[in-house]
Order: sequence, then C-alpha cells, then structure tokens
Amino acid sequence: MNKLIRIAKNSSFKGSYSGLEDMELLGSFNGSLNVKNLFVKKTGIFNGAVSAENIFVEGEMNADIETEILHLKATGIVDGDVFYRNIIIDSGGILKSQMVQNMSKMENLVKLNKKIK
Repeated sequence: MNKLIRIAKNSSFKGSYSGLEDMELLGSFNGSLNVKNLFVKKTGIFNGAVSAENIFVEGEMNADIETEILHLKATGIVDGDVFYRNIIIDSGGILKSQMVQNMSKMENLVKLNKKIK
C-alpha cells in the first residue's frame, strides 16, 4: 500500500507537491499536485491543477485534471478542463467543464503533461 498524505479538515496547503504517495484531502489545497491517487473527501476543496492515476471526488474541485480514472461521487463537483481515460459519474455528481477529453492511452497524458511544463 502507498503512503497516505492527509490534509485535515481545518487545514490548508498552498503551493506545488509531487510524489508517489496517495493524498486524502479533507481541507483545502491551492496549487499544483502530482500524486498516485487523490481522494477529495466531502469537506475537501481543491483549486489548481492535478495529475493522478485515479481521482475520487466527493467534495469540490476547481481544477484542470489529467487522470486515468475520474470517479465523481454523488456529492462531488468538478469545474475545469478534464483529460481522462475512464470517467464514472454517480447520480448527483456535477461536472461543469468547458473541455472534457477522453485520452485513449495514459502515454498521451504523459506527453501532454510534458508539453504543459
């Protein structure tokens, strides 16, 4: 199992983070993030840009997203450009995006990410 980084409910982070760990977000994150798996809990708020293999959203994301799998739970809200391979939206989940693009292979995401940086 991967190490888990947790940002607690009454905590916030501002800046950039990149690592091989999983992150559980109960508080707020403002900036750029690159992790293995991201879990945005009901109280979590993410603002910025994120790249992760899997993203599970119960809270709110105002972000540009690159992911293999995006799972938008019933209480989740995503607003931003989304590049994904697979997407699951539970009943009640809200996707407010100008661009939602299916990337056929994760390698394409890696190439796109290198161009952006």
